[in-house]
Amino acid sequence: MATIGRKAAVVSFAGVEMKGFLAWLMWLFVHLLFLMGMRNRASVFLHWVWSYFTWQRGARIIQP
Repeated sequence: MATIGRKAAVVSFAGVEMKGFLAWLMWLFVHLLFLMGMRNRASVFLHWVWSYFTWQRGARIIQP
């Protein structure tokens, strides 16, 4: 699974390959499932929704 951009992703598993919006939704769902705790899932989901509708980008912090 990999996101390529806004509303675009690719998914390949068990011989099934998908791309586009449905693959993007699957990526979001799987990413949320792997987060620990319901509070973290809700927080990340709400942040994604806010960023999606306001076109804001997340912080990109790279530390050595």
